[in-house]
Amino acid sequence: MACSILCQACGVEAPTRYVEFHQNIGALVMRFRRSVKGNLCKRCIHGEFWKKTGTTASVGWFGTISLIVTPIFIINNIVYYIKSAAMPKTPADAQVPQLTPETIAAINPLTGELFSRLNQQEPIDRVAMDVASRAGVTPGQVVLFLRMMAQYRQQSQPRVQGFPVVPARPLPVQSLEPIPLSEPHA
Repeated sequence: MACSILCQACGVEAPTRYVEFHQNIGALVMRFRRSVKGNLCKRCIHGEFWKKTGTTASVGWFGTISLIVTPIFIINNIVYYIKSAAMPKTPADAQVPQLTPETIAAINPLTGELFSRLNQQEPIDRVAMDVASRAGVTPGQVVLFLRMMAQYRQQSQPRVQGFPVVPARPLPVQSLEPIPLSEPHA
């Protein structure tokens, strides 16, 4: 579940933005590629941009394909970095939210409304912020609650081993005469 409340790289509760940073290392006849894609906080965006772009700019050029791919990756990384420049900084006190029994108890009465609003395609960040303010928890804790519920639902589904059983369709009955098992010998 992608969400603009939690950073998908470090897990802190902070403003995030979707980015894609690519890295290329050219090795004459081979190339090595790495990517980071997801909703990241500004701190992670800054770190990933410089790691991926710096590596690509310094050792991404060696090889025929790499000579073509490297400038594309560098331009892509710069575009995503510039788009995220206006977003607010990650707060110094930002931390990974924790889901405690008290948090679960606070969110639990609002579970029906939470799922109803999400089923109506309402953005998860807006729903999480609204539910969090009424439950007295953080939006990140609401997102963790949703993840926990999704995992619980997956675990409660019966596991099927082997091939799934598909009921056979009955064959159309054209005649009710018995089919002989063997032909009589003359």
